[in-house]
Amino acid sequence: MQRRTVTDRRGRIWIRRTGMVYDVMFRPTGNGEFRIKTEDGLRALLWGATIPAERIEEAVAALRNDTEHEIPNVVLTLERMSKLGL
Repeated sequence: MQRRTVTDRRGRIWIRRTGMVYDVMFRPTGNGEFRIKTEDGLRALLWGATIPAERIEEAVAALRNDTEHEIPNVVLTLERMSKLGL
């Protein structure tokens, strides 16, 4: 039986806003939590995670009114997770 190497992870990106600061985590397998100080910084991190622009803007708009937002069905390569620190 041949084993397949796992090269990516499926999960969700969870974002919590406290004031104007954002905490970002990848679940269920991510190890990192980022604190981001600006909306533009949040956009940059999500863009780096290969989140489509419309989903990024949806998240940013939601976080203007709510303190938490989740982006479901995200697939990240292990290399991308490592580069982002997730």
